[in-house]
Amino acid sequence: MRLYKWLTAGHPPENLSEVIAAAPTMRTDHLGTDAWELEADDVLALRRKLSASGKPLREYAEGRILRGVVSGLTEVFVIDGNRRDQLVAEDPRSVEIIKPFVQGTHLRPWYIERSGDYLIFTRRGIRIEEYPAVLKYLESHREKLEPKPADWPAWRTWPGRKPGIYKWYEIQDSVDYWPGFEETKIVWPDISKLPRFSMDCERRYLGNTGYIVPGGDYYLLGVLSSWTTWFFISKTAQPLRLRGDRWQYRLFAQFMEHVPIPNPPESERIAVADLARRCCTLGLERYEVQTKVQHRLCQAFGEDPDGTPRGTLNQKAEAWWEISANELGAALKTSFKLPSNPLKNPRTADEWEPYLAEKRAENQRLAQSIADAETEINERVFRLFNLTADEITLLMREVEH
Repeated sequence: MRLYKWLTAGHPPENLSEVIAAAPTMRTDHLGTDAWELEADDVLALRRKLSASGKPLREYAEGRILRGVVSGLTEVFVIDGNRRDQLVAEDPRSVEIIKPFVQGTHLRPWYIERSGDYLIFTRRGIRIEEYPAVLKYLESHREKLEPKPADWPAWRTWPGRKPGIYKWYEIQDSVDYWPGFEETKIVWPDISKLPRFSMDCERRYLGNTGYIVPGGDYYLLGVLSSWTTWFFISKTAQPLRLRGDRWQYRLFAQFMEHVPIPNPPESERIAVADLARRCCTLGLERYEVQTKVQHRLCQAFGEDPDGTPRGTLNQKAEAWWEISANELGAALKTSFKLPSNPLKNPRTADEWEPYLAEKRAENQRLAQSIADAETEINERVFRLFNLTADEITLLMREVEH
């Protein structure tokens, strides 16, 4: 399968003949009329063992693997915090249909990034006249919101949305399962190269680049976040593309529904759930440390004297804990178009370097605590599937790619 991925990605290794010669021998007696299994026998055997050792996620979750919302016009229905505050100030009832909103890019391992965005959730059946401020705002975009009539000539351009039974002010997706967004729920992005499962306890609504399983099941979160599950996903989900040295996979419901979830003794269920809950707490704490430093950097170096922003942190500066003070200063110079590296100034360096060292140490402590808890989750999940030492070695070798 690794050779297959190289070839389909258009990046075959230079020593292709050596890779083929070293590839494990694969029997052909299982290449029947169904889809071929392009994996070594030991990999197939491990995948089948996992499947036989747990209940498919679709059954475990009682079919509630739900996709995020398709609004039909993100630029109108997704608003920022300032617009939300304005609509609520005009009519306090607006808060009833304006929901905190995130996309798949905000869903990280164990935590969810703040987006600052909100969704105007005018689902089917909403009486829009009861929300005059929202109605007034949507009216200003009505031409773009109108669904195309079924009898509209194909040769004529239509300025609005595609045909549908929704009203002009309603979101495009019927989202009959919308109460699931109001629950505590497991969330994950539709595309990822690593486990990125977390628990949403703030009733956020997701865009269509994310999925949810409602219910607040921390045991399930722990199993989904394990390397055992990622091995299974990597052997059953559709690979998309290489990012760095890892493959991204499509974590759509049609693939996730087959993930096996073991039925453990209650003591093990509680242990895995407690570890997953701890990872969520630590993950959020680490995120707060990282973002508070980012905010302080922006205030100190990224604003004019009147408070006007000069720009935003670039990716290198955002990851301040991964780089030296001098590298951070260079990234700040680039981010905010400064005349020089501000951390080369001795006085500025004396002020910032102890602070950055303290926060790096705090970030590292939290990262290590998360890694320790993840290690225990993985070991417990290995035991729940009754994996042997050789099977664990094989599994870990496979998930490295």
